[in-house]
Amino acid sequence: MALPDGAQTITITDSRTHPDGGPMRGRIVLRPAPALVTNTAAGHIAQGEAEARWVDGVLSLTVLAADAEGYDPTGYTHTVMEYPDDAAGRVYPVLLTTDLGPTVDLAALAPVEPYSGDYVLVPGPTGPTGPQGPAGTAEAEQYTDDAIATSEATAASLYLPNALVTWDSYMAGATPLSPRYFAHRGRGMVSPEHTLIGYRAAAAQGFAPEVSVVCDAQGEAWCLHDATLDRTTNRTGALNTYTTEEIAQQVRTDARTLLGRGWEEQPLVPLRQVLDEFLGRIPILLEAKTNDSVVPVQQLLDRFYPHAYRSVVWKCHVGTLSLPWAKNRPNPFPTWVYLDPETSDAAMDAKDQWVDAWGVATTFTDPQISRIIDRGKPVYAWPVYRRSQRDRLTGLGVVGIMSSDPHYVSRTTPMRTTDRWALGVKESGGLPPVDYDDTYALQFGEGADEGWVSLPVLPNQSYGLGAYSPIAGSAAGYRIGFDMKYKQLPDSGIHGGYFFGKESDDVYRFTNPNASGGYHVVMRASGDMELYRHTAGVTSGTRISSVIDTDTPVADTAMSFEIDVTPTTVELRRTDGTGWTTGPIADTTYRGGYHGLSNGSISDLDTRPWWRNLTTTGL
Repeated sequence: MALPDGAQTITITDSRTHPDGGPMRGRIVLRPAPALVTNTAAGHIAQGEAEARWVDGVLSLTVLAADAEGYDPTGYTHTVMEYPDDAAGRVYPVLLTTDLGPTVDLAALAPVEPYSGDYVLVPGPTGPTGPQGPAGTAEAEQYTDDAIATSEATAASLYLPNALVTWDSYMAGATPLSPRYFAHRGRGMVSPEHTLIGYRAAAAQGFAPEVSVVCDAQGEAWCLHDATLDRTTNRTGALNTYTTEEIAQQVRTDARTLLGRGWEEQPLVPLRQVLDEFLGRIPILLEAKTNDSVVPVQQLLDRFYPHAYRSVVWKCHVGTLSLPWAKNRPNPFPTWVYLDPETSDAAMDAKDQWVDAWGVATTFTDPQISRIIDRGKPVYAWPVYRRSQRDRLTGLGVVGIMSSDPHYVSRTTPMRTTDRWALGVKESGGLPPVDYDDTYALQFGEGADEGWVSLPVLPNQSYGLGAYSPIAGSAAGYRIGFDMKYKQLPDSGIHGGYFFGKESDDVYRFTNPNASGGYHVVMRASGDMELYRHTAGVTSGTRISSVIDTDTPVADTAMSFEIDVTPTTVELRRTDGTGWTTGPIADTTYRGGYHGLSNGSISDLDTRPWWRNLTTTGL
């Protein structure tokens, strides 16, 4: 539906390239500050976001002008959210009024602050006429000192700007069809969790970071999920037994077993640094994780960050005693209160007056989530790292997605077509069966195995390749190419392989009743090659090809494969020899674009398959 005739609009244009001249790809989203813009006379309401994509590096987007005649309110700002596919994004406000003309280039729009800041004037006594002397300077300094001593909050407001992006503006227009995304643990499944590099990436992509904090022995708040250092750092023991100096100099976050050998250790981040860098630029969902951290964090916010309530969300468990602090104040904080599966209605009723939004885990059942949504307040879910989880949750009515991989989860298109596994860094969209568990993480080869990857976990495990999904292909279909090897050969009947054709990115497991169906490749250590169809909800697969007799694999030697999927057929080929093909098989059961690596029937980790040289192309 178009805008009404005569509605005053502005067309935003943009043209940009990479440094080598290659065209930019990605999208730009414009979000007006008010939730609704209304023209009563025309019977028209404008709501939500507008979006456009760069095509060959060029973009154009027409929106209602912020001062369009007949519309209310007027003079508001738009938030511009830039999401390039392979470059850093930006989030900033602009004022799109008709005086800019019918068309304006985005490069000409300097960021505009929705507010200019609150300032407190500190007047001194009128001095004598004439040049200002040393005594006058001393008097002015004394008055400033007195003001600071009288009210630290007032003094702080001399320097702190109002929030440029408030929580209300960030959440405006959030619906199950247009949910808002938050970076769980600062993108903890693609960046070392609760590190500055993760928070910065989340903010650059336009996602509000979740920040968990624990206090050290001196009461300094550090960004950390656990009370101890054991799981995520190079040290052990409770954080509150370490001094500020010891943490700053010796404690480092080590995520290499979870996210790949290519990651360097990262320093722990003080909460003050996060607030100084991000407050007002992107909302922050803040949680004090231990009892001894709650009061120090509250005192820090009250004393040094008087504007924090505009963009900091107080996140806590339903059993916390901190909610009255967040809400019973002249400027209350927005709150998000997360629940346990067994949390009763009575327990929720007792806290309801202090709750702005409820939190549910992905492990909650559909009836549990629906019961909470029926209470009428917004519901946010965590920790989401699959699009299938997102679809289930938003289908139930969830409007906020706390994602450990928000860049992948918020998209519907693939991010690349050729692997870069030689870098040893986990990709956005890497889908192990279990998140935040080193056991299921993709292992990147080193030395002679650089560029190869494997799944060092049993039994029947797989790894989804969301970065390459759903495969775009063409009208003629798509092709998947990859190499596979066994460093040590398993028994002749044992196999590894590949799964493909799934409509969803839910977990695939060989010999399991999976949620969605697809196909899987079987490459046995005997040299037998087969193609199977795996029906949703059924334990075993059905062989749809004949048994193709290929050469017996050689230990630590690559075999090459191609899978072709057309509208009417599927075909599997081993291409490091000649004539090794299933031929086109007339099976049209599954045509989804989700795919990944499968350990198949491997029962000994030493004989697990390894893969490299993944490519996806259109036919």
